[in-house]
Amino acid sequence: MSLLSVCQAVAGDSGFGVPSTIVGNLDETARMLLSLANKSGRKLARMSWQALQKEYTFTTVISTASYALPTDYGVIANDTVWDRTNYWQLRGSLSPEAWQWYKSGIQTSTPRSRFRLKGGLIYIDPTPTTSTTTLVIEYLSSYWVGLAATPTVGAKTSFTLDTDVSLIDEYLLELDLTWRFLERKGLAYAEAKKEAEDMIDQAIGADVPQNTVNMANSNELWPPLPTTPRTGYS
Repeated sequence: MSLLSVCQAVAGDSGFGVPSTIVGNLDETARMLLSLANKSGRKLARMSWQALQKEYTFTTVISTASYALPTDYGVIANDTVWDRTNYWQLRGSLSPEAWQWYKSGIQTSTPRSRFRLKGGLIYIDPTPTTSTTTLVIEYLSSYWVGLAATPTVGAKTSFTLDTDVSLIDEYLLELDLTWRFLERKGLAYAEAKKEAEDMIDQAIGADVPQNTVNMANSNELWPPLPTTPRTGYS
């Protein structure tokens, strides 16, 4: 499905005339659908869909403390900043208070590096002085819209062409757009909103398989660890 087909489905299901185009159409309904489709998409894109999760690696430079984030950077995934050269995790993102404690206080050195996100940059402390290292982060991309030619690759942060596609499940986009459209048109929308929210909750919960947490008192360990046999030993 594309922006055009999603908007056409919403308009038709809501009892309105189906527009033949969306982007550039001066019709009030078409313009409203475009605006609300982007609003729905931006809201959904702030959730941790696996389709938007990406990895970014970069190499530090001697005497350089700050580094640019990816152009499509949205939100960092917690606990995913690692030094692959030294095989350790960086501490952070530090709060402004903790950062100044390290940068301005008496005790400034620790065995491990730390980082802070500020002003669209990632700052590394201590500043690299003797060697370069390879760092990696995982983050949520802000590019939730793909082009028709490459529908699985994020290209931009909003719909600008009728042929654009969403990297997020377009059925969820259609449901979220429906209740917003009904609300703007002054029609009953509570039931449609509940359906959309329920489906979104179910979808985000099932988007990435989770490890099973065994709350029972099981004697099994995984992975198996060396143990002393219960019997037959002296």
